[in-house]
Amino acid sequence: MSFGICLISAGLARPSAIGSLLEKCGLSVWTPSSPDADDGYIYERAICIVLDMPGESGVRTLQLLRDYGVNTPALLIVDNGYAPGPDELKNAWALDVIPRAAGPREILHWIESMCITQKLLQRLHAVQGGDGVLLSA
Repeated sequence: MSFGICLISAGLARPSAIGSLLEKCGLSVWTPSSPDADDGYIYERAICIVLDMPGESGVRTLQLLRDYGVNTPALLIVDNGYAPGPDELKNAWALDVIPRAAGPREILHWIESMCITQKLLQRLHAVQGGDGVLLSA
């Protein structure tokens, strides 16, 4: 199974370029319009949710996902000059808030760390036999 990133982008003056950037890196990009979106598959199976939305929309959407029990790590891409305060992020549990002008490297550093973490967790799960019992390595 390939690694999937859930990309939520809406309301932008220009389409988000993050999806094509992630696909060029060999990652699957799932969006709310993906076929499996209706059952929450893209949110729970993604290694990371990237929200690229204007104004407070990204923070509000992430808070809504958290209210629904989606605990997948998330990155917020925000308008240049917008810095959500601690009260806004209180229950959002975002890995980072990145200005849209920051460029692809900062986003890719976080995505890379999530991919590495996911690979390590999969190996640990395989070594433990899937039921938490440590098998001989």
